[in-house]
Amino acid sequence: MKDFIKYNVPIKNIDDLPSYPIPILKDTLDRFLGWVEPLVSSVEFEKAKKTVEEFLITGDSKKLEEKIQELGNREEDSWIYDYWVKSHLLVRAPLTPHTNVPIIYENQKLLKFEVLERIAILMHSAAVVYKDFKENGAGEYWIKNKRYSSDEFHGLLASINDIKEGMDEYYINDECSECIVFSYKNHLYNVQVIRDKNVVSVGEIVNTLKNIVSNTMESLVPNANYVTVGVDRDEAGKVLGEILINDKNQKEYQKIKDAILVMNYDDIEINGVYEELDNASYNREDVNRWHGKGFQFSCTKNGVFSFIADHCFVDGGTEVYFINKLKKYIEETTFSFEELTSNNIAEEITFDLSEDIKEALLDLKEGFDKCMDSFEARYVDFDGLSREVLKEKGILSGDGFIHLAFQVAQYMTYESIKNTYISVDARRFFRGRTESNRPVSKESVSFAKEFLKKEKSKTELYQMMKEALDEHHRRVKLCQSGQGVNRYLYVLESVYKDYGKEMGIVEKPDLFNTEAFKVIGDNHLSTTSFGHPDMKYLYFPPVQEQGFGIYYYVGPKSFMIITAYKEDLETMNKMIANLQECINGMLELNE
Repeated sequence: MKDFIKYNVPIKNIDDLPSYPIPILKDTLDRFLGWVEPLVSSVEFEKAKKTVEEFLITGDSKKLEEKIQELGNREEDSWIYDYWVKSHLLVRAPLTPHTNVPIIYENQKLLKFEVLERIAILMHSAAVVYKDFKENGAGEYWIKNKRYSSDEFHGLLASINDIKEGMDEYYINDECSECIVFSYKNHLYNVQVIRDKNVVSVGEIVNTLKNIVSNTMESLVPNANYVTVGVDRDEAGKVLGEILINDKNQKEYQKIKDAILVMNYDDIEINGVYEELDNASYNREDVNRWHGKGFQFSCTKNGVFSFIADHCFVDGGTEVYFINKLKKYIEETTFSFEELTSNNIAEEITFDLSEDIKEALLDLKEGFDKCMDSFEARYVDFDGLSREVLKEKGILSGDGFIHLAFQVAQYMTYESIKNTYISVDARRFFRGRTESNRPVSKESVSFAKEFLKKEKSKTELYQMMKEALDEHHRRVKLCQSGQGVNRYLYVLESVYKDYGKEMGIVEKPDLFNTEAFKVIGDNHLSTTSFGHPDMKYLYFPPVQEQGFGIYYYVGPKSFMIITAYKEDLETMNKMIANLQECINGMLELNE
């Protein structure tokens, strides 16, 4: 492990899963040129071609490629994993809702229980899943006859993104944790859920929670958790460093770090998509979150659940894996809430905070309030669009269809098409992460232009649409097989920064300075999607100025949640109207 990952337990490939592939530099740069061509001017593209040709004949390119091969050939590791962790630890902006997105959670079986009972069941179930992992490790699992690696699970529970000035560290508890932190009215309580190697009963847990709730009268504002909402993580790291000068505070903070997860209970009721997502990010009144914790659940008084995972060590597929494990255990288990005479209140985790530190914490909260106020979300139904309808029209990829519609809508809105980010999972490989699909292609741009000209027949346009969808599918398969573009280029530049001097590379390769290299990393539309019965929806702000953050779902009912900064709301509304028009028009091509 790199020194920025604090974990001493070896991550073993216990089921002999395939290693993450090491792409060939020339092949990757060929794909780079093909993918970037429709996104830059002809002048910039020719510059990129020339620069790539010159780069490939230098000794520097060979040195960098050989270093990546060396990293990729390490036992029980990959060339991408540590660098992708590092990329998240270098983020100096808020983690939530930007990188670590809030997801609304609803398990149908839990709905028949009272709210605190639901919380207790989740705490108990999480402890069962965690204990099983500590005893048996993380190996392979199967979804629809496809084999995946769960190695990321090492970093989901009993872990934290530990705030530091300059660059954070990722901490994972080497030992088996026994507690879950329960946060209520911004007080933090260490609730024991594993005792003598056995998971504590749901009855005992719910009894403990009831005692906490009945005995906690006032909100604790501020508390040390306010550092985790800092808009500037360097400043937040500085404040946390001052808090941890105190030996007692260090011991209390260690309890947070070691906890299996954090369970937040908000003393409020909320309704509607926007309230649910905003509150999932944090409680506006008293925060009541510990952002950066490997995993945290939140719940309101009226039973709206959500969760947030830290994405340094894990990706969305591992979140789904955990939710599936919880779902299986909850569905197979009969829960009873026996009457207990114990009136114990869990140990409260308390920090000694000076008045200066309290003032600094309140300033961090004020900055986060402004950050949360800087963007807005829109929930948009796509009436008439479903996977069944697409199937009837000979279209097998809902993902490809919606992304093609995004591009046509962009062209209507801007008279140009900008780059789009789609996360593609690479869990079929041991120590894989994600790759970035870039859906803008020559085929998709040609379709968008001709579709809007309205000169070709529907049959001709339908054929062009199918060609664009085929290219989209081809790129998805490349990314799934570890043969994308963006992750390799990111590591290529990172290896130059980290090892270039010792390898004798005197000057920064011109490739990294080209407009094309910059544009292939742009995320004007940053998008994500998933389908799981217990995961309802999510949101996240745009990742760059004038851009959009988009969660979409194409299923029996199709919709998206799109975000924009407030200065771009007019453009977002145009984009939404244009998108609806595009979807309807594209569906009419094969009536």
